Amino acid sequence: MTTIAVNGSVVHRHRAERGVVHLSLVAEGTDRETVVAEAEALHARVSEQATGHRRQGAATWWSAQDVTVGPVAEPPRWDADGTSSAPDPDLPARFRARSVVVVRFSDFAALSSWVSELARVDGVSVDALEWSLSHDSRAEAERAARVAAVADAVTRAGDYAEALGLSQPALVAVFEPGLRPGAAGGAATFGLARAAMSPAGGGGGFDLAPADIEVHAEISADFTA
Repeated sequence: MTTIAVNGSVVHRHRAERGVVHLSLVAEGTDRETVVAEAEALHARVSEQATGHRRQGAATWWSAQDVTVGPVAEPPRWDADGTSSAPDPDLPARFRARSVVVVRFSDFAALSSWVSELARVDGVSVDALEWSLSHDSRAEAERAARVAAVADAVTRAGDYAEALGLSQPALVAVFEPGLRPGAAGGAATFGLARAAMSPAGGGGGFDLAPADIEVHAEISADFTA
């Protein structure tokens, strides 16, 4: 009886179905009350637009998940000899208010148009675009990857058995990453893709070209032949 231990792995690629835009909304100035009022107005404007996209079906979800308000630390002064000294005490205190809005789109044309619009608004920073599958598609993609990883292990074991002149191997045990005794590793992974952005030639916003979503699965298995 011969024991054959193999790994099975797979990488499947899928077209992105959701685009998530991360926004920072910032107001800054020397009058705290004014700064807060400007930040609130900008936040209300962007939140109203996000709500509109959600109601129209272009977006599937949005959140306003963080607010910070406080003084801005003045940078140190640098002397001619390269040494630093304390900030100028005569400078007026500055304040900054920042909020974060995250919106998940299913309509990429609407996402492109909105990103282009927001890119022209003072106080708005487009921090990141991430791409993914829908929740249902993600679960199905992960399941298909796990099945394919097992099939890969079975094929590998059969190849080794044939090369050794052995009978068709019988499966004894299957281990997910990190579960085989004495082995380290992680679970199957689901890769988010970043967006490549470039100005659209027709002036209609940014051309968004999301990379495919990668779904990885890996197992190890023991066979006997």
